[in-house]
Amino acid sequence: MMKLPIDTRGMQFTCTHKPELRTVRETGQPRLDRETRRELFQTQVMALTAEGAEILAITVAGEPAVSVGQPVTVEGLVALPWAQGDRAGIAYRADAIRAAGPTKPAGNAG
Repeated sequence: MMKLPIDTRGMQFTCTHKPELRTVRETGQPRLDRETRRELFQTQVMALTAEGAEILAITVAGEPAVSVGQPVTVEGLVALPWAQGDRAGIAYRADAIRAAGPTKPAGNAG
């Protein structure tokens, strides 16, 4: 599978959904990273640039210590194009997602 590195300079990231454990659909067992054997977690983040924003679901090995509304840094982000039968898309993977600022509780404006 081809890994396409993404230059994140100039992007701001905000956590928009708490990290969730990735599981094998058929068994319900946690998915594991092939190299580290750590559990895989998917975290939804908003990527903001001068051109606009996109929501990305990014998978990392190990549970990120981040919360909804918190600014985060995304390290080693890559895009992984995939195709399966008549379906195709892009999966996002990163080396790490880390807190970049104070936690902002969801629903608390101000």
